[in-house]
Parts: sequence; C-alpha cells; structure tokens
Amino acid sequence: MIHVGWYNLRRDPLRAIVAIVGVTFSVVLITLETGLLSGLMSNASMLIDTSRADLWVSAPSIKTFDFATPFQTRARFRIAGVPGVEKVEEFGVSFSAWKLPCGANAHVEVVGINVRGDLAPRLNVVEGSLDVLHNLEAVFVDEGDLAKLGHPKIGDIVEIYNRRARVVGFTRGMKSFTTAPYIFTSHRTFPSYSLLGAEGRPIYLLIKLKPGADPQQVKAAIMSEVTGVDVYTPAELSWKTRRYWLVETGMGVGFFAAALLGLLVGGVIVSQSLYAMTVEKLPEFGVMRAMGASTRELASIVLEQGLLCGVGGLLLGLIISCTLASLATSAGTTIEVRPPLIVLIVVLTLLLCSAASVVSILRLRKVDPATIFRA
Repeated sequence: MIHVGWYNLRRDPLRAIVAIVGVTFSVVLITLETGLLSGLMSNASMLIDTSRADLWVSAPSIKTFDFATPFQTRARFRIAGVPGVEKVEEFGVSFSAWKLPCGANAHVEVVGINVRGDLAPRLNVVEGSLDVLHNLEAVFVDEGDLAKLGHPKIGDIVEIYNRRARVVGFTRGMKSFTTAPYIFTSHRTFPSYSLLGAEGRPIYLLIKLKPGADPQQVKAAIMSEVTGVDVYTPAELSWKTRRYWLVETGMGVGFFAAALLGLLVGGVIVSQSLYAMTVEKLPEFGVMRAMGASTRELASIVLEQGLLCGVGGLLLGLIISCTLASLATSAGTTIEVRPPLIVLIVVLTLLLCSAASVVSILRLRKVDPATIFRA
C-alpha cells in the first residue's frame, strides 16, 4: 500500500505541485519571520551578551537596555566595597543626534566603553584600533551604518550633539535593534555626546566578581547595601531587554501571527489538494476496500501523499529561505536560520501535512465497497 500514494501523486501532478507550493509558502514565511525575529532579538541584547561582566548595575526599574538613565556616582564606590566584587567599570548608552553633511540630523545611539578595562562588550573591529579611543573626540561607527551617517571615512570630522568628533575606525556586525546606529566612544568622552548629559554619573556599572564568588549572593548583597540601583546578571538583563521588545511592544505577537497565518494557509492548500485527489479516486478506494483493505491501509495512502508533498515543499522552502536569509544578511538585515529553527520547521511541516490528511482520511472511512458496482 505504501507506494500507492506516490503513484497517485505522479498521476495527478498539477494537484501535487499545488500542494508542494502551499507547503513551500508556509516554510518560507515561517522561517523568515522567525529568523528575522531571532536576529532582531540578538541585536537587541548583543552588547549584553558579548560583555565579560558578571553583573550589571543600573538605575531602578529600567524598561530595556537602551532606555537606562544615570544614577548616583557614590553607588560605584559603595559597590566596590561589597564582598565578592573584584572590579567595577563604567559603561554608557544614550541616544543622540549625528549631523549629516546635508545639515539634517540622524538619530544615533552613543555607547561609552572603558577601553582600558576588560569587561566591556567585544567590538568586532575591521579598521582602526580601539587604543585610539583614548583620545578625546574619537569615535567608531559600524560599516553597515555608513549610508545612514553620510558615508564618513577614517579621519573625517563630524558633529554629534553639537560637539566635534573624529571617526577613527569601523566595526562590523554591531547593529542596534532600534535601527539607530551605534557610535562607540570612550566612557570619558561619552557624556559630551549623550542626550542624558550624565556628567560624572554612570549609566551602567559592569562588575567582575572575585574567583569563587556566587553572582546571586553578591547581587543580593549589593541590593541590600546600596539604594537606588538594580542589579542583573547578564542573562537576566538580556531577557529583560528581549521581553520588553517581544511582549510590551507587541512586536512578538505580530511576528508570530504572521507565521501562524502562513502555517494555516499552507495547511488549507495541502488539505484541499489531498481531499480533491481522494474524492476523485473514491471508486479505486472502493475496489481496494472490496478486496479487503482496511481503513488503516487506505489512510496510509493519503498520509503518504501528504508527507511526500511536505518533504518536497520543505526542501524547496528551506533552500529559498536560506538563500533569502543570506542575501538579507549581506544587505545588513540579520536573519538567523540556525539548526534548532530548522528542526522546528521540519517538525511543524510534517505535523501540518499529517493534519491536512485527516479530512481525507475521515472521508475514506465512509467508502462503501459497493461504490465500484455503482460506478
């Protein structure tokens, strides 16, 4: 019985192609929507995930990494005295304005790092040296954002928040989730370019713990001894940031709704195609029932048809998705198509095609062997 489904598809290539196209559409839409969302979330927490800090300290009740505010300087010195803390470094994030050659302003996000420290996020530098950031007015920009910033070159003098700055290097792949280009500078120069001002006040403190110190215990000690701050492990701050964009902004719901729509459309197309093929061949199924075939054996034929269409659409859809993801990444839009996502897509597709076969299988349960004689 197991090869009859393949034979039926060969005898009705048009409906088979329609079913495969439906599966392909679902696979491409789900893969790209989920991969794009994954890429955006990676960008949202990139600076947290690539830092070497054991704990992050911020002002109380921040919504997300990008929207932090300054807190009191004295907190740094009190935190440095908490048992288990080995080192404390300042780190700044603030929105600002970059003056374009045409005179308009570009919205940017200034990031102040301690170049002499070792806790700041790792920058993927492709041109220039981070040592130059020790100089006042020195900034790095990402090569993927050059068009947004008026195509500056190494050595160009630019204006950030009415202050002079010099482009001294480029990074690669350091793109922010907010679409405002990251501008990297020294934490000492950072207040000059920040809309928050924050002169002498930290936006974040990065903490390195002594060997053997427990992050949760040190976190609790800081929270009990220092007022006016919140403390996070990198994983906690990363999830807080992702959850804000996914849940509180409603963006995650929009992406998942689009993916679900693609899944439903593909399921309907496959279901209708299989049902049409089944109804068209009811006399043949009647003959098989008259010859002693069980409902289970007849159902295996329809299920085979659905899974074959699913495999064909899955392979075609993944090829198209990976190609489009590669092109999008080359154009500066990160779409992550990782092995766990591929496994999820495979499972969903096979379940989709199995579910789409149910309607046809239910129809076969009513097949009367006398159908052949009436025909």
